[in-house]
Amino acid sequence: MKKMIIPYALVLALMASLLVGCAREGTLSVSELLGNPVYDTEVKIYGKVSLLGELFCPCFELTSGGEKVLIWYGLMAEDDGTQRPSVSVEGIKNGDWVIVAGELKTKGKYRSLNDFWASNIEEY
Repeated sequence: MKKMIIPYALVLALMASLLVGCAREGTLSVSELLGNPVYDTEVKIYGKVSLLGELFCPCFELTSGGEKVLIWYGLMAEDDGTQRPSVSVEGIKNGDWVIVAGELKTKGKYRSLNDFWASNIEEY
């Protein structure tokens, strides 16, 4: 009977892909969320960060599945003026893939349709 030797690097790659899959379980791509929008309800989305620090707002673009959404991590105000707390983007840079928990918003006094207000941002 022959023994099968599995390279260590292959085992590590398989384990890493399983962990990423678990981190994204229940997490939507941007295109999935925009294709079937759920407004003002906490959801998790994942994607690639761009325009962080390049826009005149505490926001950045998140892209996945061929669609993009504007993620707000500060200056999030309800129509009655109530401010939501800011979320840290420390350690995150353009090109990073992140999971963002938060809410897709309807048009309002201080926001545009499909702005996404973050309550948590984490790298994966």
